[in-house]
Amino acid sequence: MKRGFFRVWLLLLVVGNFWCKEAVAQRFDWRSRIDELVHKADSLSLVSQQTFHINKFLTDDRPIRETWHYTVSEGRVVIFEIHYFVDTIEYLEVYYLDRDQVVCTEQYVIEYPALQDDRIRWGAVGFFQGPFVKQFVTMGSVPDQYSRLSSYDLWSRFKSRYRELTAQRTLQEKNTKGAIFAP
Repeated sequence: MKRGFFRVWLLLLVVGNFWCKEAVAQRFDWRSRIDELVHKADSLSLVSQQTFHINKFLTDDRPIRETWHYTVSEGRVVIFEIHYFVDTIEYLEVYYLDRDQVVCTEQYVIEYPALQDDRIRWGAVGFFQGPFVKQFVTMGSVPDQYSRLSSYDLWSRFKSRYRELTAQRTLQEKNTKGAIFAP
């Protein structure tokens, strides 16, 4: 009887150890993959970033100028960033992509007081697997409308911004191609 108990206990120990390693490996795999993609995109953006501006209006008809930065690797966008100012507040959005799909987003609201250091009012970072948020981290005093965002809201925001980027890239690349004159 002791021998049978020992075999069952040993079997449970082996299966439990295997299951625990698999659970840790799964967590490590998805997050490590995203961290690696973010690191690669950040490194590339230091040496090969493109910039353009879009003029827009706020709901109260005040003009703003969005500055867009993006980096392309092997013909695909790997990171793009949008920032703009409203009075002394900077709004910043960063999107990291893998094969045209978002893997990580960052949103920050940064205050620039006249007599103090810059201060992050709030920020949020979302990690994606497909169109679903796998992890969402916030900091600072996040407004209610942002703290309750669903995966769909974040995904829709990315898709909207990505469409804007794609349209502007098409225009930019068209404008940078020289005219071909045939004799």
